[in-house]
Amino acid sequence: MNTEKKNTILAAVVGAVFLLGFLVNDPFLLFESSYEKSKPLISSKADNVKKITLKDVTGTKIFTRTTDGWSFEIPGSPMGVQRADVAKIEAGLKNIFEAKKYQEVSSNKDKQGEYEVRDQDFQILLEGENGQKIAQAVLGKFSGSGNASFIRLVDDSSVYAVKGFLRGDWNQDADQYRDRSVLRIAKENVREIQVTGAQTFKLRSDDKGSFLLDPARATDKARIGTYLADLTDLSGNRFFKETTLPAKFGKITVTLGANINKEIEFFGPTKDQEFVVRSSDAASPVVLNRSKVDALFPRVEDLVDKAGM
Repeated sequence: MNTEKKNTILAAVVGAVFLLGFLVNDPFLLFESSYEKSKPLISSKADNVKKITLKDVTGTKIFTRTTDGWSFEIPGSPMGVQRADVAKIEAGLKNIFEAKKYQEVSSNKDKQGEYEVRDQDFQILLEGENGQKIAQAVLGKFSGSGNASFIRLVDDSSVYAVKGFLRGDWNQDADQYRDRSVLRIAKENVREIQVTGAQTFKLRSDDKGSFLLDPARATDKARIGTYLADLTDLSGNRFFKETTLPAKFGKITVTLGANINKEIEFFGPTKDQEFVVRSSDAASPVVLNRSKVDALFPRVEDLVDKAGM
């Protein structure tokens, strides 16, 4: 091969690499301005998805929509079926359904390995009612710039650069997908709260749905509103992995309609000044920051309406 021909081939390769880098980096924001107007990669809606199956060389994960959220399981794992983190699953679905057919970077099967979108790479299968396939895709690598990653539908050879790192939504540690909620109930359903700790107090709902200290005292409604919001939507930071719980710190019992009780036990603090929490609604104990626990075990005086005294 003569020198001129080699230079021509080299120039073509350099030009192709530059063009791909130009498209992914999008210096003139062409990607940003036109992306939203492009056709979606998947022509359906996230609400139609009833089952999600993830598969790569490490194994399989399955998420199933239930009447009260999502469940999560790893086939063959002793952990069995777990409640899944609904917000995390819904966010991942939202991102994949927002992916657009704007920037096709390749349709060459031989180049799929460069984008990590071969059939043996990270696959996601979305199914609807009765196992109907909505879409099956391979989620590729992050581009390293431009906040984009690559994706290919299994029944298509085209590889697209899309916003966000879609594979990053789904290939995390299994615990990241488990529901870490301690208590998640509607405030309107709460009738009574009994707090037992360094100080013991009770809050009871009146006929108008307002919460008052019991025995009756002038109660700070704004502070109680914040307290209820913290308690009724309470989630841990991570699962507690050790076998021995710290010393018991206190307990909160929440009574709902029909005299249904929800109990939350608190242990700690740990050497890291965190607390372990176990509830009747959670399968495993989780860890909370001290600031969250301090807010749930306030001084009674902090709940009293000073202006009403």
